[in-house]
Amino acid sequence: MKEAFQKFIKNLVLFTLIIAAFQFLASIKLDPKWISSSWPFVILFFLSFTILMHRYLLKSTEGNPKKFVFAFLMITTVKILLYLAVILVYTILNRADAIAFIIVFFVNYFLFTAFELTVIMKMLNQAKS
Repeated sequence: MKEAFQKFIKNLVLFTLIIAAFQFLASIKLDPKWISSSWPFVILFFLSFTILMHRYLLKSTEGNPKKFVFAFLMITTVKILLYLAVILVYTILNRADAIAFIIVFFVNYFLFTAFELTVIMKMLNQAKS
């Protein structure tokens, strides 16, 4: 498990750096109404939360693959509720930046979710082999 988690961290950091580079370019080139100035914090939020949730998923299913479905569904539920809470709080506190923040947040949500699902599918396929 330790090797798999370390490989996941390396790939996630590389993926995050690529996303950060594209978002930095977008923040320079695009109109500020389309990309929030809080994009670096959004990326760090997704990076840290993805690491925590993946670690929890690996720990909770260690030794008992039957727990995977329950753990995955629980993590997904917690993530959605937390993400909605973050969006709600930020938009209430920063109404002027709300639309740009929501755009940046959802772009990152889809990118990090696609990355995480790709890794999980590879893990499941390796477990079947």
